[in-house]
Amino acid sequence: MKTIYLIVLSILFVNCGSSKNTDATTNADLNTWLEAREYQIEATYAMPMNTAAVNAVLNSNILGPGNNSAQVSLIGNPNFVKIDGDSIHARLPYFGERRMGGAYSTRDAGITVNGLIRDYEQEIKKGMYVITFSARDTEGTESYDFILNLRSNLVADLSVQSTQRTTIHYRGTVDQLKPEESKK
Repeated sequence: MKTIYLIVLSILFVNCGSSKNTDATTNADLNTWLEAREYQIEATYAMPMNTAAVNAVLNSNILGPGNNSAQVSLIGNPNFVKIDGDSIHARLPYFGERRMGGAYSTRDAGITVNGLIRDYEQEIKKGMYVITFSARDTEGTESYDFILNLRSNLVADLSVQSTQRTTIHYRGTVDQLKPEESKK
């Protein structure tokens, strides 16, 4: 009886576990978008680097209920990263500390990029696409390094490192670049 119990329990654990390790390459749409380099990311959450100043401001409920220093909802806030061949167009809100630079002007305080991609690399690690590239801001004064992780279920995790600001992470979705938005 004990043997039957152990066999049934073992089968139950095996069946309740992850039935398949889904690799990012199993999503045909995602593969097509990445091969053509025509895709876009829309972030639903921003996750700034936790520093004392960021914690103090964001935990004060200045951004409304449900937002804190660990995660800020971007739902309803237009934002994007569009990859179109060798070009990038990005507009992301920024929550964090500026370490240096900046000017007294009406310049957008977010991350704004409209130019060419440098050092684009794509590989598969732990069942997801890992894409790294660099770009300069629209003013040409700040450089960004992007690390993008894409999963087969179209979830995107984006990390943006800047020459003048603390690192920030975004979570959202990846989708095909709309034909009317493509320059090709």
